[in-house]
Amino acid sequence: MKIEQLQCYLVAGPQDYPELSLTEFIVQIEVLMQSGITAYQFRDKGTHYQNCEERLDLVLKLQFLAKKWQVLFIINDDVDLAQQIHADGLHVGQGDQIQAALKVPQALPMVIGLSVSNASELAAAQDSGADYLGIGPIFATQSKTDAAPALGLAKLAEILPQNHLPIVGIGGITESVLSDLAELGLNGVAVISMLTRSDNPIETVQKIKEAWHGI
Repeated sequence: MKIEQLQCYLVAGPQDYPELSLTEFIVQIEVLMQSGITAYQFRDKGTHYQNCEERLDLVLKLQFLAKKWQVLFIINDDVDLAQQIHADGLHVGQGDQIQAALKVPQALPMVIGLSVSNASELAAAQDSGADYLGIGPIFATQSKTDAAPALGLAKLAEILPQNHLPIVGIGGITESVLSDLAELGLNGVAVISMLTRSDNPIETVQKIKEAWHGI
């Protein structure tokens, strides 16, 4: 993984487009890939499928598109699925499947991402074996109902100096704070609605990348 691949990181699943069919969802994700996102994390609720085969078929189609557009393809939480399809990476949360993730056979090398939400988790993550971290929520978000309390810019600035791993911010991020987050030392942002609800995804992706190109 190159650090630049974390700059514009989309997190999304069918639940983020509830009005669309699975076929239409794939079309929307490819639009965002074409727009220049650097990484895509498939995070779903498992509620939009008739069976496991339909979910696997969807993931394989998304993986094909990610390779086509040279986008880092990450699976959220599902260690077995990530290994089955030889995904580029796997992202897990605190207490999810971190130990299983870190035991993925070396024959199946994968980028491992870990979510952290406070100073103690950030400190512990430094020696966890993770390749990159996702820190947040930075701001209040409606995308995750069980999210930890928002950190805010001041707290983020206070705890980031203890970090030595590639790291992205997530949670309630808008265009107005991109430059602030880049200046604090984050390597990129992981976003949902900022991209899934964008009227001009190409422009939104450009604004995200521009914030880091100026650092």
